[in-house]
Amino acid sequence: MRKLFFAICFNLLLCLPVLAKVTPVSGYDNIPAMPQDTENKAPEVHDVEFDDFKHFIQERFTTAPKADSASINKNIGYLPSLTRQQMEKENDKGIFQKIYEQALERIITTPAQPREDVADNQADTPEVSVQEQNWETPDVPVITAYLPPHNTPFTIPALEHIPYLMNSIEVLPSGLVKFEETIVVVSNGNKLKRGLTKILPLYVYDSKGNSQKLDYSILSVRVNDMPIEYHLTSNGRNALLLPENDYRLSPGIYTYKFEYVVDNLLWDYGDFYQLYWDIGGNGWNLVVDRLGASLALPIESGIISQEVLLGSARRLSPNAVNMRPNGRFATAYIATRPLFIGEGMHLIANINKRAVLPPTFWQKIVRSFYDYGDIYLSLLGFAVIVGSFVISWRYITKDKGQLKLILPKTAMVMRYLLFNRFDVKSVCGFLLELYKKNIIDIQQSDNTILLIKRTDNVKTLQNYEIKALRCLFPSHETVFTINDKNHLPLKRFASYLERGLQKQMLKFRIKLNLGYLLFSLGMLLTTEAFMAFFKLNSLYSFMVMFCASLACLGAIALWQFGHRRWLKVLARLFSLDIILTSFIIFAAIVHPLAGVLLISSIIAIVVALGVYSKRLGLIKHYIQEIADYRDYLLKHHDNIVLSRDFIKYQAAIWALDLENDFLLKSQPEYYKLGIMNNVLSLLK
Repeated sequence: MRKLFFAICFNLLLCLPVLAKVTPVSGYDNIPAMPQDTENKAPEVHDVEFDDFKHFIQERFTTAPKADSASINKNIGYLPSLTRQQMEKENDKGIFQKIYEQALERIITTPAQPREDVADNQADTPEVSVQEQNWETPDVPVITAYLPPHNTPFTIPALEHIPYLMNSIEVLPSGLVKFEETIVVVSNGNKLKRGLTKILPLYVYDSKGNSQKLDYSILSVRVNDMPIEYHLTSNGRNALLLPENDYRLSPGIYTYKFEYVVDNLLWDYGDFYQLYWDIGGNGWNLVVDRLGASLALPIESGIISQEVLLGSARRLSPNAVNMRPNGRFATAYIATRPLFIGEGMHLIANINKRAVLPPTFWQKIVRSFYDYGDIYLSLLGFAVIVGSFVISWRYITKDKGQLKLILPKTAMVMRYLLFNRFDVKSVCGFLLELYKKNIIDIQQSDNTILLIKRTDNVKTLQNYEIKALRCLFPSHETVFTINDKNHLPLKRFASYLERGLQKQMLKFRIKLNLGYLLFSLGMLLTTEAFMAFFKLNSLYSFMVMFCASLACLGAIALWQFGHRRWLKVLARLFSLDIILTSFIIFAAIVHPLAGVLLISSIIAIVVALGVYSKRLGLIKHYIQEIADYRDYLLKHHDNIVLSRDFIKYQAAIWALDLENDFLLKSQPEYYKLGIMNNVLSLLK
């Protein structure tokens, strides 16, 4: 109800001028008798005991004018409750569909201890006739209970049950429906160990099976006139109203008073509104001995037609409930027999359009958000993620907003950036880097090329370069000969360099993409957080969606894994399985279309990272720097070859394929490009 706070305040202000007087009904004794001659004399009110009143109601109900049930049904688009629909369709489901639904139920239901006072739908409920027979002749002690509204003493069995339940339903002019429910329970520590649980539906249905989501605002819960904190938690397609803190309910008699407001409960059929509500709850694991309700409207004669059906899913009857007027604005309903486990008391009322104000523009938006809020939020998140990529890509193409991260410009890195490859010349370029840093000396005598280690101080090298160097100089050896006999150490040496370079460039790409990655993931998590915020189990829903997003992100990244064909096919099948599982998880928590949009956002993130990592992406700026450096070498050719600084540029000249432009007629001792050509011929 968080999102409806301002809407409620706004609509209450609009509705003040049209509020009508409503006479609340809180118990059986408040229901006045219908006078026989309403035209000539005023109605008389008598104070009677409950049993006498009940007998009077039953006798009067047989002669009182009533609308024909058949004609009422023509105007009522009644759809059975979700529990009844599930029971009717259970036999038509296949084994795989049942397994799938059980998996979804485990995902969307928060793990918690089962509530003993809630009927287990999976368990076999005793037949109503058996329960009725056992209830009529209970072989148990009896106690005296003082029941509302006037604390009238009644003798009741000392069984754990509900001796009194009265639900006062008031339709407000704004379209909200207010419930004030008084429930008296007898506890003996069996089913009511941790307080009373109230089951509330999350959806209301029309005659065609369409649904609209309900929104609840818990106003107060009192036990024996003492306020108790309660909260809502989802349980499949229902909600459980549970105590905030579990407490031990000692044996005794307790009076619970639930007060809450429901929005979006009235179904708009165009010419009238329809209200459907299960007064009995249809989920108690307790027998309800005395059950009643009242329905109050803002205007007189606001109900076009109404019907109350009592019974189990297989046996609903309109004859087990007495329906009586209660003043000009309200109607009272009284069950003539107890409500047993597995039964419900279903109210279907068609309400005049004049009884409720037309929904405001803000109400329409908020109520639309109930059913499609997941889609709106996921669509917004997807648009922001894709839009940020498009905007940043435009800046990249205009050479704006480039990240100025430092990338060590070694010979291998420059060759990789400019020519997009690692080859034998890259290996030779690394040897020239070692020579420039005075780590090794390169000598040639006739057809023998020697690498001589000069120092053990290799702090300027990266870890993978140090490991590669150990392939040439293991233990305490200081000389390595380049020939055909040492082909294997040279191969390991090149392999270390290639893998290390690939990791170095991968880390660099991650650093380049870190800004967009953090922003897009933050936007995705923010979207999921807002979607979870409007769920009953916010933290649980967010954690499940967060884990599903991480799994889906990894699966999409795994899509390109593998160099061999069979390995790539296996990786893609595994990725597809994870993506489908993630979609099922999303669809179980949010709208299926919202799940598709969330997965699309994750795909957009991975695709954007791949585009950024390409040579025309964020790395474009660094490639251009290497190209400019190559032009710089050519432009300053004369200054480079005429000074000893040639050693500083020698590795870059080699890596950028400029050795033919920097040939020296008199080759000094530090000129190693000729030797590298010989090494290249040996390694090839």
